[in-house]
Parts: sequence; structure tokens; C-alpha cells
Amino acid sequence: MKIILTILFLSLSLSAEETYDPIESFNRKIFWFNEKADEYVLGPIARGYIEYIPQDARTSVKHFFSNLKTPIYLGSSLLQFKFSQAGTHLGRFAINSTIGVLGLFDAATDLGLKHEEEDIGIAFGYWGIPEGPYLVLPFLGPSNLRDFVGYAGDWVLDPLNMTVVYPSVPNHPTQEITTGLSAARVVSTRAGLEEAIKSGKESSVDYYLFLREAYTQYRKGLIYDGLPPEEEEDF
Repeated sequence: MKIILTILFLSLSLSAEETYDPIESFNRKIFWFNEKADEYVLGPIARGYIEYIPQDARTSVKHFFSNLKTPIYLGSSLLQFKFSQAGTHLGRFAINSTIGVLGLFDAATDLGLKHEEEDIGIAFGYWGIPEGPYLVLPFLGPSNLRDFVGYAGDWVLDPLNMTVVYPSVPNHPTQEITTGLSAARVVSTRAGLEEAIKSGKESSVDYYLFLREAYTQYRKGLIYDGLPPEEEEDF
């Protein structure tokens, strides 16, 4: 419900200036492809996951993957010289990996260590690198040039990409494990967005535009920790 309200709020509070989208016609083609892939493959899998997996179990899976992304959070915080926040990420990882049973439970939040969403694209934005043109990426969805470049840093720091360490070892189990975990993360993420996607489509005349502007505003909120400067204030 929180995600739904956030996206709906963003849709009602868009700035007068639209997102820079010079290749909209091409983006819409990729958007159409993603919608069909979601309609026939990922969406049904996610809804089956929601139907057959209890809420508590789905929440634990979400916490597990969030904990696993700590190197990305940490790298982004260090690039922004947010050393206190970097310490929080390390503290959360230590607590959730032990008391939280490998990250299945978010014990750190209960102890006062709040999660802060970070990635390399956010760090780029923090240092004033322009977002560039809006992009729709196959399977990944909304992005922009800055965030697309940031994905490279996220990929390097993502523990689920460790299989590159074993390229010459035949039948090494690490590859199967990380591939399975990557697939599970995609399903978990998509399931968590199910209600938001449904509400967004029902409340918008053009879902492409809705998603484009909502993504832009959401990323600005992350870059400025929810407090954008007055000249970029959209709320």
C-alpha cells in the first residue's frame, strides 16, 4: 500500500517541465516489448508467487536480497562521502546477517538503523551529473543515461555477479546458485510492485508517460534524500 500511495502521489505532483525524452518513439517500442514480456511471462509468475507464498515468507525473501545488496549501498555512500551512512550500512549488514539470520529478518531497523536506498546512479546525481535523456531498457524498464551508466558500477558491486570469478571451472555450483538467486530476486521485486503497477495503469491515461514522470521524480527524491533544492522542488 505504501508503494501505491507513493507512486500515485508522485503522479499528482509532477513538475511542469516534462522529462527530457528525445527518443520517445524508440522508448515506446521497448516499453511495448517490456509490457508484453510482463503480461505473458513475469507478471503471471509474480502473481503465482504472491498466491502461493505466504506474506511473511515473501517479506523475508525481500529482506534477504536487500541485505545482499549492501556492497552497492556502501559503495554509493562512500562515493558521496556519506561516511556516517556507510557505517550504518555496515552495521545493518552485520546485524541482519547474524541476528537477522542471513538477512531474512530486518533486525537492524528495530535497533534504530534505518535503511537508506543507494546505488551508483544516485551517487552520480549527488555530484551533479545530469540525468541525460530518458531511456527504457529491455526487461529493466525506466532509466536515464546517468542511471544506465551507474548500472555498470552496481553490476560490479553486486554479489550475485560473482560467477565471473569462475569462468574456467566447469560445472562449478556457484553459477547455478547465483543464477537461481538472481531469478528469485527478479520475481520477488516484481511481486512487490504488483499492486503499484495495477494502480498506476488504472489511474493513468498514458501509462508510459505516468511511469516516465514517476520514475524521474522518485530518483530525484533518492538523490536529495527527499529534500530537493527549491529550484527543483516538485512537491
